[in-house]
Amino acid sequence: MKRLLFWLTLGLTLGCTDLEEEVLDEALNANLLRGAGAAEGILAPVYARMNGLFNGHEEYFLLQEVSTDEAIVPYRGGTDWFNGGVLIEMHRHAWTANHNSVANVWNQLTQGIARSAIAINTLGTLNDPNVALYTAEARGMGAFYNYVLFDLFGLCLYRDPASTVSNGGQSQVFRGQAAVDFLFAELDAVEGTLLNKSEAGAGRFTKGAVWAIKTKLYLNKAVYLNRYAPNFSFPAEDLDKVIENGDRIINSGQYGLETADYFRMFDLNNHNHPEHIFALDHRDDANNGGRFLWFSLARNQHGSLINVQSTGTDGASVTPEFWNTWLDNRNDPRFHKEIIPQDGSVTSFPEARWALNRGLLQGQQYGIVLNSAGNGFKRTASGDLAIERLINTQRTREPVNFTVAVDFETNTGHSNGVRVSKYEFDPRATNGRNYSRVDQPLIRLADVYLMRAEAKLRKGNVSGALEDVNAVRRARKHPRLLAPGELTLDALFKERGYELYWEMVRRTDMIRFGKYEDVRTTKTDRDVNRRVFLIPQTAIDANPGLLQQNPG
Repeated sequence: MKRLLFWLTLGLTLGCTDLEEEVLDEALNANLLRGAGAAEGILAPVYARMNGLFNGHEEYFLLQEVSTDEAIVPYRGGTDWFNGGVLIEMHRHAWTANHNSVANVWNQLTQGIARSAIAINTLGTLNDPNVALYTAEARGMGAFYNYVLFDLFGLCLYRDPASTVSNGGQSQVFRGQAAVDFLFAELDAVEGTLLNKSEAGAGRFTKGAVWAIKTKLYLNKAVYLNRYAPNFSFPAEDLDKVIENGDRIINSGQYGLETADYFRMFDLNNHNHPEHIFALDHRDDANNGGRFLWFSLARNQHGSLINVQSTGTDGASVTPEFWNTWLDNRNDPRFHKEIIPQDGSVTSFPEARWALNRGLLQGQQYGIVLNSAGNGFKRTASGDLAIERLINTQRTREPVNFTVAVDFETNTGHSNGVRVSKYEFDPRATNGRNYSRVDQPLIRLADVYLMRAEAKLRKGNVSGALEDVNAVRRARKHPRLLAPGELTLDALFKERGYELYWEMVRRTDMIRFGKYEDVRTTKTDRDVNRRVFLIPQTAIDANPGLLQQNPG
C-alpha cells in the first residue's frame, strides 16, 4: 500500500491537481486488492482516465480542434460562451502557461500515466491468470497517454513502477529522440502480450492500437525531432515504417471500412464497429458524454423525443476556411446526410423515422418544436411530429439560420457559423450533454489508410497513394474517385479533413502539412512556438528542476 500511496502522490504532483482525488477511484480498498476480479478492478481506472480527457469540449478537443480551422467558439452576443476567454485564446494561439484547459489536459494525462504505473506495480503483487495481459495493457495505456503528452507538450514522463522515494527512484523526462525511443520501446515491450481486437474489442488496448500509434509516431517523427523547423524532411525509412505498420493493420483481418453509411461509425449502436481500432467505450457512461454534438447545435435544436430539455448550446462552429475546403466536394456523403428536408417543404414527419440531420449544417434549420405547454412536441392530427422553421426562442428570437460567416469581432450572433452534427444524439440525455452511449473512436481504419497514402505520396508513389485514398472514397460511396493528376499533398490534407473532421487530429495534421501558422478567421499569430503547448506553470512550480518550460 505504501507504493500505491507513493504513486498517488506522484500523479498529483505532476498534475498539480486536487489533493482529494483518488487516482484509483474506488479501487484503493482492501477487498478489491485481493480476491476475484482484483486484476480487472486495478486496471479499470487506467482506462477511466480517458473519460473527461477525450469527451470534454474544453479539454483535448479544445487543444486539437479549436486551435485549428475546424472549430471556432465566438462569444455569442458578446457574452455567451466567453468562458473567461480560454476559447478565444485557443483559437487565436494566445494561450499562456496559466491557461485552464491546457492545465486540465496536462493534469489528466499525467494522472493517466501515474494510474498506469500504479496498476503495473499493484498487478505484480497478485496471483491472477490475467496479470500478464493486464500489466501489458496498463503499460500500453501508459505509452498511449505519454504519446498524447509528447504530441501536445513535447515530452514524456516516466518513473520505474518498482521505484519508491525510499529507494531513491527519480522521475525521468524524455524529449526529442529520447522520447521517440522511449515510446517505441514501451510499445514493443507489450505488443506480443496484447490481444487482438477480435478477442478484446476496440475499447481495450490491443495489438492494433500498438500498430496504429507506431504508424502515427513514424509519420510525425520528422516533426517531433525538429518542432519549430520552417519545413520538414520525412526520411524514407520512417515512411517505410508507416507503410509497414499500416499494412499490418489493414491486412490483419481485424478491421474493415464502413461501406453502408459513413455516419454509422458515430451512431448509438457503434460499439466495436469494424472500423474502430481504439475507442472510448461509452456504453455504460451515464455522465459527461455526448458533448461534441451538444457543443455545436443550437439551443432550439432538440435531440430527444423523451427529454424536452435535451438541446444544443450554440457553442462551436467550423470556420469559413474549413467550410470553403468543401466547395467542390458538396456531393461527398461525409459532408451532409439529410433526414428531414431543410427547404421548408416538409411540415410533418413520422416519429419512427425522425432523427437529426448529420454532417455540416448550414442555412435555415427546420425541426421539431415544443408544444404550447412545453412538456412535449407539436404533432399533427395523425400523430406525426410537426416540422417548423426553427427560431431561437431561448435567447434572441432570431431564426436558426447558420451562416458561413463567424468571427470574434462582427459575426458573433447565436446563428453564426456552420455547425457539426457528426455523432448521434442519445435520447436518454436529459440536458444534451450529460449522457451518451455512442462509443467515441480515437483511432479509425480510414485514418490508417490515409496515413499510409501520405507516406506513399511523400515517397513519390502516387499510384499507391491514390489507391488508398480512393479505397476510402469507394467505401463512403463517393460519386467521384480522385484521378491520378489530382492527388497532391494539399489534396490529401483536404481529404483528411473530409474524413476525420472533429475527431481531434486536425492540429497534428496542420503542423505536419505546414498549415498551422496560416492566417485564418480571427487568428493572425504565426509563431512557430505555438506548435507545442506551454507546460502549466503550476506543474513547473510543483516540480522545480524536473520540468523545463517550452518556448512561448
